[in-house]
Amino acid sequence: MKNAVNQPHWLFQGAVILTIAGLLSKVLSAVYRVPFQNIVGDTGFYIYQQVYPFLGIAIMLGTTGFPVMVSKLLSEHGEENRRIITRVSLVYITLLSLVLFLCLYIGAGRIASLMADSQLILLIQMSAFVFLFLPLTVMLRGVFQSDGMMLPTAVSQLVEQLIRVGVLLVLSFYFVRHGYSLYETGAGAVFSSIAGSAASLILLLFLWLTYRKQSSAPMTVKQTTLRKKDVLKSLVLYTFTICVSGLLILWMQMIDAFHLYALLRSEGLSEAAAKAAKGVYDRGQPFLQLGTVFAISIGTSLVPFLSAAMRNGEHEAIRQKVRTSIKTTSVLGIGSAVGLICILSSVNIMLFRNDLGTDALQIFCISIAFTSIAITQAALLQGLGHTVYPAVVVLLSVLVKWILTLALVPLLGIYGAAWSTVCGFLAAALLNAFYLRHKGWISLRELFPVRILLSAAFMAIVLIGYQALFSWVIPFEKRPFSVLESLTSVFIGGFAFLYSILKLEVFTDEEWRLIPLGEKILYFKQMRGNQNGR
Repeated sequence: MKNAVNQPHWLFQGAVILTIAGLLSKVLSAVYRVPFQNIVGDTGFYIYQQVYPFLGIAIMLGTTGFPVMVSKLLSEHGEENRRIITRVSLVYITLLSLVLFLCLYIGAGRIASLMADSQLILLIQMSAFVFLFLPLTVMLRGVFQSDGMMLPTAVSQLVEQLIRVGVLLVLSFYFVRHGYSLYETGAGAVFSSIAGSAASLILLLFLWLTYRKQSSAPMTVKQTTLRKKDVLKSLVLYTFTICVSGLLILWMQMIDAFHLYALLRSEGLSEAAAKAAKGVYDRGQPFLQLGTVFAISIGTSLVPFLSAAMRNGEHEAIRQKVRTSIKTTSVLGIGSAVGLICILSSVNIMLFRNDLGTDALQIFCISIAFTSIAITQAALLQGLGHTVYPAVVVLLSVLVKWILTLALVPLLGIYGAAWSTVCGFLAAALLNAFYLRHKGWISLRELFPVRILLSAAFMAIVLIGYQALFSWVIPFEKRPFSVLESLTSVFIGGFAFLYSILKLEVFTDEEWRLIPLGEKILYFKQMRGNQNGR
């Protein structure tokens, strides 16, 4: 059953396939919110975003949480323990999924009450059904991955996301056009996640049956060397270390879902105004996802090499890779945050048809930098064998977000929610950074990226100047002009930032070689140097 797929080349290819699929899924997850908001408006967006954290947790557990956990267990232990691991894992994940389902379905009334919106009950109950697809989906993905077959997992992830996004947009358009209420439209949006989960499971079952028929290796039953108690203990530990660590952004969204609308209402806003305000605030979520997805993907591209380097005792090589990963993520995260803040007014109009909430969203977008850095740091720590600490940091940073939300929203409204989000992600980044410094993987210089900040400042000056010029030449705030302004600003800002990064020599030649696409940038840099030297 495990033959050629065990070769390192195939494992590396599989990891690349899974990474690309995950990247595409995350991009889709961010992009679809824009047309959805355009269809349902800010209030409709608020309704969906109230239940999205529950759906997001189910999606994360079914894609990168539980499958990684099962695959890791199967890979760590021999073939003789395969049967006991799969059985115990299936029972554990089934029971956990049922508990989550029952908590949401039976507790929907209480949850909606805490959110101060009783009309959310049906949507919360519907979101519970997504958890029922987890056990079989997770086990199939985990077994495929443990056998080195990443393609079934990758394809099923993409199919799930495509079906979910397609059904969501079609149903939302149909419901709004035919006069259904926004809550009924929200229920249709939640149903899209059920449809996506069902499609993914059906595809995985088909691929599994095909795989079983084509497998010529007979199943041999050997004496197991593991006890059920040991497997269960590992599952509980991995649930905490792998799953909790991967839910940082969703926990932050959960705090806002439970408290922001309720606090706005308690401060005297009308029901309609509070819902619209929360919907405007939620415009920041696609910015956060898109702003971090590429930074995190590129920044964590060196993580798979850390385990092998640890086994070989190559500590200096590890330090180099850790520093390069953090520096790369810092460049992309800080660059994305500063650039987006500078052009957010036109981007807001381009994507959402008006510039409502631009000031609060600019504050919110500061968190792009800290989120990118914090998640990359957590991945590095896990790759270095520090698995519990990142999960503890997630819980502490969520606590910071929760306390500040309760304190700041009554005073500042959605501005307070934005600042509490920024502080929560900042806490995570600082706690991870100080731990990496304590363990000797980074130096004090990595904690204060002065050259990166100078490059971002240069880009900001260029963008502010360009936008002032654009507004003088075209003094209109209509959507077509905002599209033109936004797209040209992205190009000009990106060029200015890259120029400054190269000019200030943020990366050494060795670091450029470690970064994806870095060789091409290094070649361009050297060509420019040769031309200037003539």
